[in-house]
Amino acid sequence: MEVLRVFLVRAFLVPLGLAMGLAMGLATTTVPALGAQPSGDRPAGEVAQAKPVTIRFWNWWDGTRKPLMDRVIAEFQKEYPWITVKSEIQGWDNIGGKIMAAYAAGVPPEVMMARRADIFALVDINAIIPITDLVKRDNVDLNMFYRSEVDAFRYEGELWTLPLPTVGLNNSFYMYNKELFEEAGLDPEKPPETWSSVLEANRKLTRRDGSGRITQLGFRAWYEQFVPFLYSNNGTFLTPDLRRVAFNSNEGLEAADFIGQLIKMNNPAQQNDFLNRNETRVAQAFISGKEATIFENVSVMNLVLEQAKETKRRPDWLGVGLMPYNERNPKAKSTGVSGLSFGWGYVIPKGLPKEKQEAAWLFVKFLTTDVRGSGFLMFAQGRPSPVRKFNENPEYRKLNPAFDRLLMALETEVALPALPILNDLINTVNNSFWPVIGGTAEPRVAVARAAEAAQKALDKYWATRNTRR
Repeated sequence: MEVLRVFLVRAFLVPLGLAMGLAMGLATTTVPALGAQPSGDRPAGEVAQAKPVTIRFWNWWDGTRKPLMDRVIAEFQKEYPWITVKSEIQGWDNIGGKIMAAYAAGVPPEVMMARRADIFALVDINAIIPITDLVKRDNVDLNMFYRSEVDAFRYEGELWTLPLPTVGLNNSFYMYNKELFEEAGLDPEKPPETWSSVLEANRKLTRRDGSGRITQLGFRAWYEQFVPFLYSNNGTFLTPDLRRVAFNSNEGLEAADFIGQLIKMNNPAQQNDFLNRNETRVAQAFISGKEATIFENVSVMNLVLEQAKETKRRPDWLGVGLMPYNERNPKAKSTGVSGLSFGWGYVIPKGLPKEKQEAAWLFVKFLTTDVRGSGFLMFAQGRPSPVRKFNENPEYRKLNPAFDRLLMALETEVALPALPILNDLINTVNNSFWPVIGGTAEPRVAVARAAEAAQKALDKYWATRNTRR
């Protein structure tokens, strides 16, 4: 249950006041101003469709998000009155097992909300349809999305879904406290962009008392940072054929060394002591002004903004920095990664009657490309939409003065390799870095151990996959 609680807070949950207030107020007047037409053309004969169709929709839009999705469904049913959508909210325990079991039993819903890894696993067992031809048929312009958001769902030469919410903005940017930057003599409008400037800023921002205890932390060294820093050093996680690990390259070793420099600077024991005292819940050290920066999921920004509003902080106190890169590598640049974890899409099972498949596709398209779907749903949560146009809504900037910097981060992102076991491989790497953060392992040793374990998992996956096929 603790894992579930942390997931809800970090990856999906938004403050009740923000979600409900926006859903029932601002969104009704502001979001539709962008235009309420679905993207792409209507398929031939759609308007004449009269036969009633009911589709089931498994999803995880629970809690404060339920009335938001209910509204989206109501808008969809106004647009397509012959289609009824039955929303079936699922529990958070064993998401992947639940999804696979529904297909194994032969009773999947017509539209399944699923994570990126689950989607690729369904592709491997030939259980869902690609949407490539449907996108072409309806002239859906994929350029409306940030490129990495679409690329994240390409696999085996096909496109399998469209994104909602964003696949990216997960540890691919950092929030920073402008007030603490000013106090340290740093320019609050110029956050560190390179590895060396991060180390220099950390030196100025981190403060200790007479006993050496950290009272204010500049930049936290953390086990989840390796993959983003790898890509911001022009590295890659796997080889192009997806059969060999590639993160143990020189670029990966340099990324590991940088994390090692940062944790050595902070002192593993002292950083751990600081977090034990100040990080009683997600982002608490940052929210309370004890930590100057934090790399997190974009949904955590809503918690930060809500807390700032309650404590009446100055409106412009929060800044957003892009992923720092290795300036010593001429090929390196700030690069975020999409698909580090979760990454939700909506898939359609094979074998549906024609009218149900068409209804399912219309709903998926509405959810992900229409302002009454993705535009409304993301704005009501204060989160960027995967669709560029919807983020032009000026009301976003009133909620979050740093919103445009988030969009800059989205533009830098690339999609991680597409494999059903990718999350397992990333977890293997992340877990290998815990001893580095604890000061009991050298960074390059962690990379070597992770590469060995990940390669074994890759070899096993390909061997069993080839046997299944």
